[in-house]
Amino acid sequence: MAQPVMDTLQVADALRRSGMEREQAEGVARTLGRELSEHVAAHKDLELGFAGIRAHVDERFAEIKGEIKALDTKFNVLGAGMALALAYLAVLASLDRFL
Repeated sequence: MAQPVMDTLQVADALRRSGMEREQAEGVARTLGRELSEHVAAHKDLELGFAGIRAHVDERFAEIKGEIKALDTKFNVLGAGMALALAYLAVLASLDRFL
């Protein structure tokens, strides 16, 4: 992670003020800082993760929109073909009356 999760100097100072020895306070603060930075996600980390998810969802949504457009075009062509077939049948039916 890029950003430290906590200010270890402030934690060490607070531990020293509570009566802990300097060396022990600094060791505890460093250990806490290291563990938290390795195992806790910071706001920026979450934003980066969500940005990646949003990009993936947007990409899939664009693909789905393209597929829907393609299906719409196919249905329009199919509808036009059916209209032509019905018109052809109507012409044949009207010709049959005259024959």
